Amino acid sequence: MASMKLIVPLLCRYISIAISLFQSLVLCLFDNFDYPILINLADAFLSLYFITFCDLRPITIDLNDGETTVHFWVSGHRRINRPDLVMLHGYGGNSKWQFIHQVTDLSKSFNLFIPDLVFFGKSHSRNTERTVEFQARSVVGGLKRLGCSEGGLAVYSISYGGFVAYRIAKIWPEMIERLVIVSSGVGFTQQQKMTEMKKHGGDVSEILVPRSPRDLRMLVRISMNSGIAFIDWVPDFILSQFIAVMYETNRKELVELAKNLLEREEDAEFYAISQKTLIIWGDKDEVFPLEHGRRLHRHLPNSSIEILKDIGHGVNIEAPTTLNNLITSFVLDVS
Repeated sequence: MASMKLIVPLLCRYISIAISLFQSLVLCLFDNFDYPILINLADAFLSLYFITFCDLRPITIDLNDGETTVHFWVSGHRRINRPDLVMLHGYGGNSKWQFIHQVTDLSKSFNLFIPDLVFFGKSHSRNTERTVEFQARSVVGGLKRLGCSEGGLAVYSISYGGFVAYRIAKIWPEMIERLVIVSSGVGFTQQQKMTEMKKHGGDVSEILVPRSPRDLRMLVRISMNSGIAFIDWVPDFILSQFIAVMYETNRKELVELAKNLLEREEDAEFYAISQKTLIIWGDKDEVFPLEHGRRLHRHLPNSSIEILKDIGHGVNIEAPTTLNNLITSFVLDVS
């Protein structure tokens, strides 16, 4: 028994030393390593996952404007007995990283069309316009090139993607049959948008387009109500690599997109859409608080609203299964 009392503290000490050496080795290997190999590797695995397990294929579309290229993930086998579902992401990375928890389930029920919005992921343009209308035109142009010009589409959108989806539904109503809006401040006045952003301090570039691991951690904490403890355990060098891959190439354009969104005043007819709409909101959303979801619901006579308890802005991360079930039931009209 006495020997055990000596061995246990000694073993704990050796384990502690081993962990410290491992941490030092990792820092030596990666802390000053500029090339974001880990995130690029993870991104490649996500592509493989989309192709192998979700039957999705990457397609790059050059639009007729001669300036814009839109990258899509689309179902490899488009089945005529399945509805077409367009998925529009928000800020926080490209479409793969935002929809990783959803594509497996949704690909079983729908033909999926998942674009990277312009200046996100592999979509880019020489056009200097930074409006939501420009994003909407680019998505619609790509969809038409993919054979989706006859209408009957369902669109699921989250956050920034909701602004784009709403514009598509308004400008091209014949294309959209059903619309799902998740945690998106469509219809906000300029003052309302600025008020919400000021609550968190800093300007839009620091919040939506992070420069440092600290900024990225802040974005995660603002966006999620649960499951955020992990962000404190992720080493700075990994977060820095994520920022390098997701934001650095088009940082200027991403900041301009966000500022245009925040500074513009929505027009008085913004709510005039006729499509059947499902609004989904987390009751702990700190980006666009629930009161704005309820306000949007009141202004849309052909809408319903689902409120998710103890969920923040990042519904697609915090409650993907519930979100998938709501989308599927709504689009397939299952009671």
